[in-house]
Amino acid sequence: MPSSAGASDRRLPASPHWLARGVNCVLAIAALSWVWSVFPVIPDPTISKVASRVARGENYDPALLRQMVTQDLEAAERSCNSKILRELLILQIGAAEDSVRDTELRQADLDISKVDAISKALLGCAPTESIGWLGVYWSNIRQQGFGPRAASYLGQSYQSAPHEAWIQLIRAPLALRSFGALPPALKEAAVQDFEDIFRAKLFPSAVALLKTSASAQPALLDATCNFPESDRLFFLRLVNDTGSNIRHRCYPSDDRPSYMRE
Repeated sequence: MPSSAGASDRRLPASPHWLARGVNCVLAIAALSWVWSVFPVIPDPTISKVASRVARGENYDPALLRQMVTQDLEAAERSCNSKILRELLILQIGAAEDSVRDTELRQADLDISKVDAISKALLGCAPTESIGWLGVYWSNIRQQGFGPRAASYLGQSYQSAPHEAWIQLIRAPLALRSFGALPPALKEAAVQDFEDIFRAKLFPSAVALLKTSASAQPALLDATCNFPESDRLFFLRLVNDTGSNIRHRCYPSDDRPSYMRE
């Protein structure tokens, strides 16, 4: 009868296979653990879709936007996922824009503070994110009014993304509302946002921007003078359709009542 030592000797060659299987099991468990750890921060296509629409100026129920932010914010902050943080910030700005127009001051304060917090979390992960600087600019002027710090934040936003269309659509109205207080360099940058939007033939957005600030209108209209006449006439018609008119050297005058205009 073979000795027990001999039996052990015969089993030794098989041990590397068992070791390999064991290592594979450990790796598989580790992989599954990693998947489950990051699963909460896999981008939700719904968030991306809604964020892109909010960035274009579409309106959503602010309660829904806040709910979407709450569901994903903690995981996005934990993983420092700048893409998701950027989208959540857009959603939060959309909710805050609605609440500041309402009479619910407590909700407005909460939304503004949330914009500030998400903006700073985003900048902590990606310091060159223009929307992050725009978020701290917006929350700062809402909390403290326009001042040197707010101007610095807005300047950082322009420096990080001077000609990025999607952020210009968000930044231009926020900058133009403070146009009278902006230093010359930021006034030029705000007009450039408008000019780029006009060049992209986003005329409904350009019309909305023109009505954002009366003090900015002469500079904004000056910026359109070198565009084709067909573009300016189409823009003028959209303005007229809103019941307004343009009095500027680069546009024909039409003093007829709005109901008589074509």
